Amino acid sequence: MANLDADNSRPLPDLPQLRKRINAIDSHLLELFAERMELARDVARTKAVSGAAVFDPLREDEIAAAARDQIKGADGIRAEKLLRNLMRLSRGVQYDLLLPDDQHFELGAQIKNALTLEPPVTRLVHQGSPASYSAQASRKLYPQLEARAVQTFEEACRLVKTGEADAAVLPIENSTAGSIGDVYHLIQDYKLYFWRSFDLPIHHHLLAVPGTTIDQIKTVVSHNQGLQQCSDKIRMRGWQAVESLNTAFAAATVASAGDPTQAAIASLDAAAANGLIVLDDQISNTRENATRFGVVGRELVITPDADRLSLVLKTSHASGSLAATLALFSDRNLSLSKIHSRANPAESWSYLFDLDIDCPAYDPQALASLYQLSREMSYLQILGWYPTEPTGAL
Repeated sequence: MANLDADNSRPLPDLPQLRKRINAIDSHLLELFAERMELARDVARTKAVSGAAVFDPLREDEIAAAARDQIKGADGIRAEKLLRNLMRLSRGVQYDLLLPDDQHFELGAQIKNALTLEPPVTRLVHQGSPASYSAQASRKLYPQLEARAVQTFEEACRLVKTGEADAAVLPIENSTAGSIGDVYHLIQDYKLYFWRSFDLPIHHHLLAVPGTTIDQIKTVVSHNQGLQQCSDKIRMRGWQAVESLNTAFAAATVASAGDPTQAAIASLDAAAANGLIVLDDQISNTRENATRFGVVGRELVITPDADRLSLVLKTSHASGSLAATLALFSDRNLSLSKIHSRANPAESWSYLFDLDIDCPAYDPQALASLYQLSREMSYLQILGWYPTEPTGAL
């Protein structure tokens, strides 16, 4: 075993003695911690009168630099991290004190004024043909309605925003291929909101024109997500992948071409609608393949059974800013069920982060986190606080 003690002449105390000393130090640290939190509350009261911001990044950088200077060697970095964590926790204490009386918390007012019942839906829209997975999800969610099918996600969002549709059913993410960034981008841009979500099991099939054998296939056509969800078989067979706007559109493309070297990755509904045969019904990378669909509307709706909060935010460019942002949720025992990064089209080499937090409607700790984020993030937008329906619940 390596010799970890630089001074071999100094006898080492046994483990119980070391732990006793550590416990004594920890006890003293906790006393100092409690005192520091009380001082943070005094600082908050002072700032409430003066109007000074809780978060002062320049001052925190100075304190962190002083810690590195005071504690030499590798432990200097650890001392900096310790103080940055303490300062973040102190800010949380200050925000807790300021939140109840802050009349300028716009996001809080938006949440307070949210609808508590989902508005009636008589005009529903989805992307893709009636044979698409989106159409299947729409029929599951609204079996009494005949949804309008459009070509693109953007058209669906635009119809909702202009009031030509009451709601849209859009795919949010897949259990194999992850988030569908285009949809999040459109919901953000059109300032729409998730009303609820539903997990639809996805069973992809390899479809071709009648008389085709699987050995003839050279090209497969599908939506980007469908191609990703079946990437193992595509790679193994050496097929060329061609993207389509929708899996059902891919099936229509293959049927129209009549080319036995082409196949579509789509549903049985798409096969029936386009007169195609099934060459392979086990083409997905995994049998446990599901896509989460969201009902999207114009108004912010927070029903009593809401259990997921979705946000999009932008952090600063400072080192460790994302880790510090995520720590805000851990500080309040909030569970992040998803974090997804995507390019920010408004700024080169900048990224937005889509977050899902599992928490009940109007959870006090979630509201406190939103308050802190609204004061410290360069950009923050709520995408919805809504109920999630597990697979097969509808």
